[in-house]
Amino acid sequence: MTQTIIGNSVLDKYFDETTMSLHLKANRPILRKKGFPGNWQPVVDPNEIMTKEAFNELIDQLFKEVESREDAFLEINRELSKVLQIGPYRIVIVYPALSDGLELTAVKPVKKMSIEEYNLQPELFELLRNKSKGILVSGAPGSGKSTFTGALIELYHKDQHIIKTIESPRDLMLNDDIVQYSFTYGSHDEVRDILLLSRPDYTIYDEVRNKPDFELYKDLRLTGIGLVGVIHATKPVDSIQRFIGSIEMGIIPQVVDTVIFIDKGQVSEVLTLELTAKVPDGMLSEELARPVIVVSSFLQKKSLYEIYTFGEQVVVMPIATDENGNPKVPTKTQVVSQYAKEGIQRKLQQLLPCDFHIAIKGSELELYIPEYYKGKIIGKGGTAITNLEKDIGLRIHVRTFNELPLLEVKVDIAGGDRKGDPLVISLPEEFRNKTVPLLVDDGLVYAKADNQANIVIKNKETATLIKRKGFVVVNTEG
Repeated sequence: MTQTIIGNSVLDKYFDETTMSLHLKANRPILRKKGFPGNWQPVVDPNEIMTKEAFNELIDQLFKEVESREDAFLEINRELSKVLQIGPYRIVIVYPALSDGLELTAVKPVKKMSIEEYNLQPELFELLRNKSKGILVSGAPGSGKSTFTGALIELYHKDQHIIKTIESPRDLMLNDDIVQYSFTYGSHDEVRDILLLSRPDYTIYDEVRNKPDFELYKDLRLTGIGLVGVIHATKPVDSIQRFIGSIEMGIIPQVVDTVIFIDKGQVSEVLTLELTAKVPDGMLSEELARPVIVVSSFLQKKSLYEIYTFGEQVVVMPIATDENGNPKVPTKTQVVSQYAKEGIQRKLQQLLPCDFHIAIKGSELELYIPEYYKGKIIGKGGTAITNLEKDIGLRIHVRTFNELPLLEVKVDIAGGDRKGDPLVISLPEEFRNKTVPLLVDDGLVYAKADNQANIVIKNKETATLIKRKGFVVVNTEG
């Protein structure tokens, strides 16, 4: 909404200068959140009850204000939910049966700040004012994202930039010169066309929620329009992760170059993104170089994360540091994250014709397979294994199951003699609730131990093979 407020609202009597939001439910005490972003508390007066009759009358008055005021809009109009913007108030009304009772939430900005009041470092101020063109303002709900975004908009307005906003609802309190669009009255495609034709210097996207939003954000940014997006995130890096899967990994730094994380109303972290080609942190072989997005802290002046493809997965890996915060030198014993290991296993299941077991050490993978398949998987002149290494992104050493590291484990075996009688393998307590790989003849059986450390084999063929050939437990740490 523009800064010009036309007349009073029926909601005024429920708010004072410290009331952030009002929460109403029929026949329940009125709840208010009082304070400021990052420093508020709920206030309930048990004697102040919103009766159903008073509630319905309040809603009727609000809809009359929408019809009569120039600064009021019905932003979202669904059968069982309505979103209104009346002057500074954003109002959400939910009806039964979507909710278990009639409900209303009204939110009002309580604090307006200039960018100077944030006491930003001169380098950061210069970054936001003249250099960054793909900015995300992130933080938890109520952290002060909109307040900071408003301050940033005022900075751009003072610099005489042409600014337009995309809001649903339109609740930013802005100068009358700034045009505010809403998806309530136009589609993403229509808003895209308007913005591409009108070519503003900056577009404020409040907020980026779903896949169409991410797509539109990307399209606008890649055409050269400066963008400030507002997005919910509990950690600074989470706002970047929300783009992964919604847009191509390689263009993320072109779309988002700076993340401003707001906590308790203040700038607590600033991340910058850069795309480069390098060997990911923790890997050793130059052959494993690939496109990597390096995420750095602008305030701490150091790299924090790397984003890259690993197999079929896109992983966000923290950069390992020592006790002084300096990057660690990778060693041969570094292990790929469990997340990446699971991705490699899924990829190998698609590519290999046999059972297998893997152990990942640094940038190398030990692949254990049946003896019969060794030649086929290596291929003539090593061509097959070379192609597999390219698919996986790690150097592969092919071993047979006979070379698996094994554990000396004392076990008891019972059952499996009568028809329908399962075979029960009793393991030591440390195997409780774990998946245990068993080497049986020249094959692997993965079995889950229960909370008593017992493995129950119900498959008759497997039980018979175990009783005939025996088994050994594979050392997964080996």
